[in-house]
Amino acid sequence: MKKTLLITFFIFSTCFVFCAKIKMPEWIIVPSSVYPSDLYLNGTGSGDNREIAELEAVKNLSSIFGQTVISKKVASKKMEQALSDKKIEFTSSGNLNQNITSQIKAENLIGIEIAEYFYNKSEKKWYAIAILQKEKTAAIYENFIKKNDDEVRKALENAEKDLNSFFGYSEIEFALEISEENDNLLKNLYVIDFEKANSLSQKVVSVQTLQAVQKKIADNITIFVNLQNDEDNKIKSSFQDIFSKYGFKTSTSKKERYGLTGKYTSELSKKGKFSYCIYTLDIQFSDYLGKEELFAINLKGREGATSENDAINRTFRVLEKNIESEFRENFDSYINNLYYKK
Repeated sequence: MKKTLLITFFIFSTCFVFCAKIKMPEWIIVPSSVYPSDLYLNGTGSGDNREIAELEAVKNLSSIFGQTVISKKVASKKMEQALSDKKIEFTSSGNLNQNITSQIKAENLIGIEIAEYFYNKSEKKWYAIAILQKEKTAAIYENFIKKNDDEVRKALENAEKDLNSFFGYSEIEFALEISEENDNLLKNLYVIDFEKANSLSQKVVSVQTLQAVQKKIADNITIFVNLQNDEDNKIKSSFQDIFSKYGFKTSTSKKERYGLTGKYTSELSKKGKFSYCIYTLDIQFSDYLGKEELFAINLKGREGATSENDAINRTFRVLEKNIESEFRENFDSYINNLYYKK
């Protein structure tokens, strides 16, 4: 009797496990049988709860696009405003929850949706499948890229209103921000629809084209630099290094449109075994053609060392560092946020 019961239990258990297995949805076993690869991209995921399963599914699908290079540069106010005004488009996360959108680069979420989910009681595990409809999503990408390219072309037109100026340079910088993001969208579109992406890439303004225009503008901008009490041009060279990174030149001619003028003062003092250099550097950056001061900075402090020469040398090293940080920050902010004045 016991033997019969054991056999019956074994058969029942086997049937139960088998039945549990055959109840698994087809999209888990062979996703392409439900979501054909010529029409969809898909990714499946599993986890202890539904949210984890959905996140894994989206991660697996978005990984098809590979890693996107993320710019280290902070977005300009122009870019933030354009995004806020919906003049340009980079992201679209649909109905995905915030946990997913916060963990995956948004450009990789365009068109993705959770199609189905399933809870396997015997495994105590959730399953989910994320899908992307190729034709529908390719159309979204195409619309985004064209819309963004329109803004790039407007920036180019604006630059032509005041070429060889910081404004012209700024407009191209803004266009580059958009174009670089458009490149990311094109990269994803190549995965979804190669032919459409290839066709669009021939029509939009490229990063290389914009870089060439910006270089041409920069080549025609020279900045007058005059600093009082700057022995051996130590301070001047710090500013020249910054300007050269933009492609701008410097000059001693007062005929230039832009000018950086200032005065350096210092005083040596001694206290015990230490010598101190107390310094001040006042800088004004101006647009002489526009007859306006663009911005001003004031750097001051005290540096000490065991000898006067060491204190002076330390002062110039600190000044160089502060000029690179504070002046560069002000200059970046000014350049990247210029607007056309009607």
